[in-house]
Amino acid sequence: MVDMIKVVLAKKEATYNVDSLPTAAANAILTRNLTATPVETDRITRNLDAKTFGATPDAPSNERQTIRYEVELAGSGTAGIAAPWMELYEGAGMAAPVLTAATRAQQRPGLPSVIPSSLTQHHYIGNQLRKMTGSRGSFSMDFTAGQYPFSALEYTGLIPAAAPFSVAVPAATNLVRWREPVEVNTANTLITLDGYAAFVRYVKINANVQTNLRNLVGSRYINRGQHSFAVDMMIEAPSQAAKDYYSALRSGAQVPLAITHGLVAGNIVAVNCPYVIITGINESDEDNQLMFSIQGIATIDVGQDDILIECR
Repeated sequence: MVDMIKVVLAKKEATYNVDSLPTAAANAILTRNLTATPVETDRITRNLDAKTFGATPDAPSNERQTIRYEVELAGSGTAGIAAPWMELYEGAGMAAPVLTAATRAQQRPGLPSVIPSSLTQHHYIGNQLRKMTGSRGSFSMDFTAGQYPFSALEYTGLIPAAAPFSVAVPAATNLVRWREPVEVNTANTLITLDGYAAFVRYVKINANVQTNLRNLVGSRYINRGQHSFAVDMMIEAPSQAAKDYYSALRSGAQVPLAITHGLVAGNIVAVNCPYVIITGINESDEDNQLMFSIQGIATIDVGQDDILIECR
């Protein structure tokens, strides 16, 4: 019998696919909804001709591990210090945060010309320890009214040759660096689309980072490819006089999306997508109020990123 006790330790790697040895004291992640596939494989099929019916033997190839979990979005507790989830974002297509002392930590997408970061992740299910190195993945952000904001993360990594699975109990985890978030509501949160402070049910942003296992003679790694930030938000439909989003949809104009969540320095999370193209608007009825479900894509412009994330 294996108890469903879940612990994740994650740490950025100094050298790709070299275990960075995360510890419970320094690298524990405050997760929710953790799921994992400890071993995934493709199959080498032979499709041999035979004198009888039946499957011919195949063999495993391209073994890897995947892990999925969510973390709450809050600041570090001190302005100018990166929140712990920003390190997880480094393994999901983002660059290392740039720190301005006592002011902010800013994080932008990684550049194509820079080797992307990777994470070693050890996770425990009960007394089962599973190790993964060289992991890279993608993330999404969710700001829903009446809830704590959170981020969903999914990684694929390599299975190390030495003792990837063992019986072990994690040491006591230190989660002090994970601060308590604040509710997404009118008092704590301001969300604008094209400069208009909409009445928002939710905003969801999905990075859609493309990752895949590259398995070549002489090289085997998790590749981080293109990303495309998709925006999905639901708002109360404004009057045409207040804001005409259908005009933006028809023209293909780039409009800014800005989220500022939190009031106290050290626990403010801000997300800015300055060049969102609205790609669709669907209508629905909620409590006899007309609602807009708006879909969009965060785009780049000359010398400008598609997203900027700040903790301040």
